[in-house]
This record gives sequence, structure tokens and C-alpha cells, in this order.
Amino acid sequence: MKKIVAIILALTMVIGITACGKQEPAQAGTGTADAAPSEVVFYYSVNFEETNWDPAYWTAPDDTGLGSVIYEPLFEYQADGSLKPALALSYEISEDNLVYTIKLREGVKWQKGYGEFTSEDVKFTIERQTDPEVASINGKNLNVENIASVECPDAYTVVITLKSIDVDFLTRLSMFYSFIVCKAYSDKEGKAALNTVPVGTGAFEYVSGTLAVKTEAVANKDWWGDREGGNIDRLVCTYIADENTGYTAFENGELDILRSSNLDKTREYVGKGFTDVQSPKLSLLYIGMNMQIAPFDNEKVREALFCAVDPQYYIDNLFYGTETLAGSYIPFGSKYAITDYFKPSYDPEKAKALLAEAGYPNGLDIELWGGNDAHGQAPVIIAADMLQKGGFNVSIQLVDFGVYIDKVRKGEIPVWCFYNTTSNIADDTISRYKSEFYPGNNWSGICDAEYDNLVDAGFAAKTEAEKAEYFAAAQKRLMDLTVIYPVTTNSTHMLCQPGLKGVKIYGDLSFRATTIVK
Repeated sequence: MKKIVAIILALTMVIGITACGKQEPAQAGTGTADAAPSEVVFYYSVNFEETNWDPAYWTAPDDTGLGSVIYEPLFEYQADGSLKPALALSYEISEDNLVYTIKLREGVKWQKGYGEFTSEDVKFTIERQTDPEVASINGKNLNVENIASVECPDAYTVVITLKSIDVDFLTRLSMFYSFIVCKAYSDKEGKAALNTVPVGTGAFEYVSGTLAVKTEAVANKDWWGDREGGNIDRLVCTYIADENTGYTAFENGELDILRSSNLDKTREYVGKGFTDVQSPKLSLLYIGMNMQIAPFDNEKVREALFCAVDPQYYIDNLFYGTETLAGSYIPFGSKYAITDYFKPSYDPEKAKALLAEAGYPNGLDIELWGGNDAHGQAPVIIAADMLQKGGFNVSIQLVDFGVYIDKVRKGEIPVWCFYNTTSNIADDTISRYKSEFYPGNNWSGICDAEYDNLVDAGFAAKTEAEKAEYFAAAQKRLMDLTVIYPVTTNSTHMLCQPGLKGVKIYGDLSFRATTIVK
């Protein structure tokens, strides 16, 4: 097994070196024409970036590297799931849980001279999610169809009335899709203005650059917040698609931080004195089966696969002890996750016995699918070796990511090993396995009335505690069906230059840079 991992890592390095030769190293740390000699400039990179600045089109807070330092939400989502006041100071909820009265922070200024932030900006931000000309992709995340009205009794009070109870409404107001945008700016420059130049209330203000190339922002001297000793004057965010090019820039001191998915490289740099900051756990490695496709419609075959997998091997040898057992198919960092229900039962001999009981005494031929990228290959190859020892005769199918997604959504892939990310609110992940979404987002073909009813009851809950109870029962029901094997947690690693202090990753995985001391 260790030889297999060594081969995978060697191949990864070869792939990276080949790709590196196709791209010139980014000159991220060579300075910028507008930077004053006395400025403290912080350099970092992204390996994916959207081409517009409008949060209505993003799928994550880091879709633009500078987005979460320019814009702000009403509440700041913390790593423990709590909400900290941001643009909102306080709130009251009516007895029927339908009316939210939110008091706003006074004296907050919009960047670039667009006046004071008021309740009209909150109303504008929410209502534009339903504007056909804006064509937001995040209306569902904010659950705008459930919003009956948004009223502004005064400049610093906003009253939001819901049609039905949504126990996660305040959490939704803390997510990236609820970043507050400037009404005065849109009124003056047009609805499309946000696509090209961002105007926010955040700690840094955009000054120049092109998305998916390089962008820069300077400290907002009028920011209302506390930098907690942070001393960064200017941020420079460079797009670097190839990870090995990023490592080169980081080692040369051209980047202050670097996201790393190669744990061998991460360990290497930590050994040299660099530091590693791990993100909250919103992702996991899992093995999924489609229970509508034979032989995985057979419960004993599914149980045999569960017995053939050893998650501790992944933790020790692929993740070097940086991850933990998953506990459920909802990651730890997501709201409503249960953390200790699923208990691995690694027993390859029992797996063979179960296959024999299922009618496969001489083993079972299966195809195990996965993505053909360097990040996705290793767990698939390791899983194949484990399954072989448990009586499965495995043929590996590694394909382009787009092909993989298309086939698994169509219900054409019987079993796969992959990474899955869940948002802070677990609604999408827990609802995707309802019967109505197969084929489609319900990759595993789970058509189970009991599961459907538990999920529906959770969405109809009147309190967070009640929703948590139903969602916990739904997770247990799905785990008992032995169709999704949650192998381990999966984290993002952030390498930092020696001496860098105050690097903080928030609960929503956003990066704000205000507390950093360089």
C-alpha cells in the first residue's frame, strides 16, 4: 500500500513539474507601481477566480480573492457557528418567528465617496436577488421566495418579514451571498457596475487590477472595525493556476501565504520553519454507491464494501494524521452535522463472507470511478487496493472531471471515491438525497420514503433544535442504508511565511486579512 502511495506522489510531482514548465512564475512579490516604500504589502494567490465582482454570481466567499475583504455582511459567521455583529449591531425576532427587526451600525461609510451605509442598502441587496436583470444565482441560498417584505422605518433599522418560519435566516444573512452592496453606486453607474468595480464597506478598498490576473486593494482608512493589531496597508492577489508555480513563488518569498493541497509539500515546508493554518472542516472524502444499479441494490454487497474500507489508513498515510473520522456524510463544520454516529467496521474477511452470502463466493467485479486530477487519483487507487483485499475485483476508471460529473448525475456510475463540500448550512447536501432528485443531484439513487419524510420535517421545523433533531435522524437513516461511506474529513491547508502572525480563517472560509501582522 505504501508503495502505491509513493508512486502516486511521484506521479503528482511529475505532473506538477510538467505543468510548471508551461507557465512563467508569477511576479507576485516584486512590488507594485502604486505602493509607497513604507507600505506593508501582503501578497497571496488564488488558483480559481470568477470574472466579476458581484456577489450575486459567486458560489463561495473566495470566488474573487479580494471579495471578502471589500464587502461585508450583516453578521460575521464564526468557526464555532456563532454570529458576531458586523454591519448589524443587534436584532429582535417576533413571537411568531416571522418578523426580524435588525438595528444597523451607524456611521459606516461606503468606499469611493458613495455616502453612508443605511437600511436602504440592505433592502436593495435583498431585493436585487429577485431582479431578472441582475440574474442572481443565489436567491435560493438566501431563500428570497420566503421573504414577504423588507421595510426601512428609519436609516438604521430594517424590518424583514418572512412568509414562513426559517430558523436559519440569520445565518443566511451572514453568508457571502448576503454581502451588502451599495444602492447609491448602482443607481448612479447602473446595475452592471458591480461586475467590474467593487464598492463595499470593508477593511480594504479595491484600487486596480483585472480578475483572474492580478488585483490590488488598499487599507480603508474609514473602516469602522478593529484590525486587532493588523498592519497590512496593501493586498496584492495574483491568479496562479498551477500549484507547483505557486510553491515556487512561495518559496522564493513572492507570496506571504499559499493554499496547499499537497500534504507532502506542506510537511516539507513546515519542516523548514513555515507554518500551516488549517481551515474549518466543511469537506470530506467519501465513497458513494448508486443503490439503483446492481449489484449495489443488494444490501449485503453495500455492507461488504463498508467492511473492506479502512479509514484509519487514509488518516495515517494519505493525510498524515491531519484529518479525523467523519462520523456522518455532513462535515463537522456544517450546521446540523452529527459527528459520532458512523462507526467504521474494517474487516476484509467479513467483507468476503458477505459477498459470498450475496451470491459472489469468488469475488465481485466492479468499476471504481474518480477524477483524473492529481488530487483525486490517490484516494481512488488506495480504495481499489482495499476493496481487492475485501473480495472485490476492481477496475479503476479515472476520467475528466466534467465527464465524471455528467455521468454520475445521470446515474451511470455504480461506485466512486470523491471529495464533497457542504455549505455552512447543510440544507443542500441533506436534501439532495431525496427521492425526487434522482437522477440528478441524488448521485446515490436513495429513494427512501422514511428519509424523505425526515428531511421534509426538518425544513418545516419551528426551532433550530427541532430542525437539528430531524436532520440528525435523517443522517442516521441514510448511514443505516450503507450507501454513502464517509471516510475522513478533508481540510484546506494555508502555508504561511515564518514570522507571519494573525492569519485567521473564518467559519464561512472567508479571508479578511485585517488581523494579519507582517
